[in-house]
Amino acid sequence: MPNRSDNQLHAFPPRPLRPDERELVAEWLATAGDVVSAYVSARSSDDPAIYRKIVITEERDGQPTYLIDTPTGSDYWIVLQFRPVPDVRRFGTLREALNFVRPVLGQSTDPAIEWDGTPNGKGR
Repeated sequence: MPNRSDNQLHAFPPRPLRPDERELVAEWLATAGDVVSAYVSARSSDDPAIYRKIVITEERDGQPTYLIDTPTGSDYWIVLQFRPVPDVRRFGTLREALNFVRPVLGQSTDPAIEWDGTPNGKGR
């Protein structure tokens, strides 16, 4: 029998990251410094709890500290924090979500980037 979290995973599946979003994750990781690892789970054989999410690990034990994703059809980003205290936050852009974890990315200077993080706001 499926549990409640399984139902939520199917009800609000994360969408795949666009190439520009993957570039932003790579830029963030390059400047974050003390993050042990960060990757985008993109293999269909990955654990459904992390599939299509940005997985960030701060400790050497390999356990995720943060998961970041945007549900399909939405215009916001969810950050699930596991440590030090479990928490869930919602952000308008991927940049804001990543900066919540480590504030290392400046604000976008591209006037074509709207609040939802997509060129000319066409991501909706």
